[in-house]
Amino acid sequence: MSAKISPNNFTCTPPEILSPVGDQEALLGAIKGGADAVYLGVGEFNARQGAKNFTVDDLEAALDLAHSHGVLVYLALNIPIKQKELQHALDIVDRAYAAGIDAIILQDLGLLRLLNEIYTDLPLHASTQMTIHNKEGVDFAAGLGAKRVIVSRELTTDEVKDIVDHSGVGIEVFVHGALCYSYSGKCLFSSFLHDRSANRGACAQPCRRRYRFLVNGREIDERHIGGSYPISCAELSTLTGLEDIIKTGVVSLKIEGRMKKPEYVTASASAYKAAIESICTSGEKPTKEELEAREAELAKLFYRGFTRGFILGEKGVSHPKYSSNYGAFLGKVLDISRSKGNTKLTVRLEEDIRVKDGISIFTRERMLGSAVTGIVTIAGEHVKSAKKGEKVGLEISSKTGRAVQRGDELYLTTDTQLLDTLQKTKLKTLPVSLKARARKGEKFAVEIRKEIGKGSKTEESAYAEFTDDYVVQEAEKAPTTDEQIRKAMESLGDTPFEAISVEIESDENIFIPVGVLKNTRRKAAELLLEKTLKAKKKEQKHPDLEGFNHLCSAESGAESKIEAGMKKTGTGLRGKDSKKLLLSVEVQDISSLLQAATAGADIVYVPVSLFEELMSPRNADMLEDLKAERAELIFRIPRITHDRELEELKPLLEKVRDAGFTLACSSLGTSQLAKELSIPFVAQKDLNIFNAFTASAFYQAGAYRATLSSELNLNEIKNVCETLQTCWASGQIEVLVYGRELMLVTENDLLKPLVDRKIVRNESEVLLVDQSGSEFPVRRLGTRTLIYNSKVLDMLKYVKNMKEYGVDVLRLDLSLNTNAEVKEITEAYKQAIAGKEAKLKPARGVEYTTGHYFKGV
Repeated sequence: MSAKISPNNFTCTPPEILSPVGDQEALLGAIKGGADAVYLGVGEFNARQGAKNFTVDDLEAALDLAHSHGVLVYLALNIPIKQKELQHALDIVDRAYAAGIDAIILQDLGLLRLLNEIYTDLPLHASTQMTIHNKEGVDFAAGLGAKRVIVSRELTTDEVKDIVDHSGVGIEVFVHGALCYSYSGKCLFSSFLHDRSANRGACAQPCRRRYRFLVNGREIDERHIGGSYPISCAELSTLTGLEDIIKTGVVSLKIEGRMKKPEYVTASASAYKAAIESICTSGEKPTKEELEAREAELAKLFYRGFTRGFILGEKGVSHPKYSSNYGAFLGKVLDISRSKGNTKLTVRLEEDIRVKDGISIFTRERMLGSAVTGIVTIAGEHVKSAKKGEKVGLEISSKTGRAVQRGDELYLTTDTQLLDTLQKTKLKTLPVSLKARARKGEKFAVEIRKEIGKGSKTEESAYAEFTDDYVVQEAEKAPTTDEQIRKAMESLGDTPFEAISVEIESDENIFIPVGVLKNTRRKAAELLLEKTLKAKKKEQKHPDLEGFNHLCSAESGAESKIEAGMKKTGTGLRGKDSKKLLLSVEVQDISSLLQAATAGADIVYVPVSLFEELMSPRNADMLEDLKAERAELIFRIPRITHDRELEELKPLLEKVRDAGFTLACSSLGTSQLAKELSIPFVAQKDLNIFNAFTASAFYQAGAYRATLSSELNLNEIKNVCETLQTCWASGQIEVLVYGRELMLVTENDLLKPLVDRKIVRNESEVLLVDQSGSEFPVRRLGTRTLIYNSKVLDMLKYVKNMKEYGVDVLRLDLSLNTNAEVKEITEAYKQAIAGKEAKLKPARGVEYTTGHYFKGV
């Protein structure tokens, strides 16, 4: 029984259910499941290159299919776009626009700006890949034209509600499916390990692999962290907390899974749709038992542990036990009997099971899979199926059975009956009302109108009428009854429509042939469908990228901000005017700051947390020394700043501004705050700047320098710089040439179990070690975790060639280096920039790389 919602409970508008579609079969699956909207990719310009995806040529058919069933379609172009890809991206959008796409999901700010300029009537959604996790970030995206923002998965319901209440655009959240261990848009792990960029949709999923910990050189027992897969996330499932998410006021609930099978798409959409309808419209709230039963069904389709996720306040989202799909828990092996042909595993069932179902077995060595070839009752009878709670013997292959021991856990991975039920689910139809006019002496006519459901988000009213040539006659023998007309009207056959009401205007004693009734109804339905689809179509615009180069030029107000920022910092326009390469150095403490400045750094980045200490009277002489060295001092804001943290930072940032310094921003939210506070800033490489249009978006917001993504190669960097020069953009371009790349930042407190056991302390060296022996430094920042590359980027020998690529500033990230190393590395790069011979002594045990400069992603 469902529990009645009390009068005190809230009323709500049902949010949209947004389902993943990797191919045509999955699209059908989403329609069967009752999804309000779907998202899909075309070709390589989307964050799931591993999905089958759609071609531009078959996109229109997919759109027509979805639209004929009242389902909206969003095109995911949610990756950063390289300079030379922009025209192709525009061409894809142009085709999709003409075919009737309902919205575009974007990561690239440059492409967002272009589309907002070209397609003023096309809704643009800011992807979760933009890492928007505060109100200011939403405002930044909205200011560039986003009508909806998909916020980071790391936000809680309270944080989401606060954003919804203070934003003028729709907010969307993920509610089910795979979680990225890192904040989306901030992960380089796959990129630098396998040359497959997660940001570009080609993630090799290194987080799903085995790792071990070394703490101060000593290996840690995996039992302390729960298993061999410490950075593999469980699957997000929020069914049991869905009411709290709906109360935030979000407009859309997104399900992940463009690489999952169609049955998963059907079941997940259906489960969340049913729960929403119960919560919002039926007056009855689903019980916890009902929701858990739905969740158990989803576990049979894909499961690697479930987490309620950060959104529902669960911090421990990792699932170290196992990283692949292994199904719903079936029971433990109580006994084993082996024969030549098969192995029989005795188990008390936690789920129903049938012969031919698939199971996985968690053995001491690894997870094994097998089909169930037979089921034997305790009485020795062979049966085709068994119920939850029964004790039975499951027969599997003897080859698999050799590795199984008593106590091993069994999981149900393939429920054949569930799959069959989902596959046979009928496509959802659109409700229509029909009106038949049958007057003697007049032509028979049928009107058909789409009925708009209460709370519908996807349908607009549409109407069609067809009049047959047949003139209604006086009946000579058997008259045509109203019931016969009604039956013919209701038989809508293979159309996407379902008759919910039929009105008949008829005279008595008339005759209409059955063929006329059916043909007129069929023609009216065809006209309605044609009208529905035609309403979505538009004219192509055939945009030419060169016609929009003006977007790369800073507006007059923004240009003055750039110049003011450079004048304030003392750098002027040296990079642009004289093409003198500048050297910037990122450090973590004051002593390293001094080492970098005295070694010749033109620019030094330090954490903003050091500001007040640096401004104290005891450091007055040091600041004078920095001015004498003409070193620009920039205060770096943390990469992740939720609203509460940003609010706490605001007074400090105002002090930075009043003291005449600038900021380095790594997120849209901090960029927006710097803009609002009129503080010139540097747009950091974390912002995934891949093209000149994105760089200029930050220049126009008040940035005077933009650090390009470290996923670009030298030629791609040159393309950006040349375009900016063509557009007369005033800001500087910076690239990273030395340091350990930050691979990812996560809200998960990876080291907490080791800290709680006092295995890890503040000064401990912690390394995450993969199966090849590569060692990745791990740092704890509050309760967040940072993981760095095992290799160190070093472009020293190529510095003399960097000038020709058009960059203005070379960046050294020495935040993990000692004072002595800061001095040595800074001096070496300064010499190289001056054209002198420079060498660095390789650090013991350190492997070096040239990153993506000579290959790219």
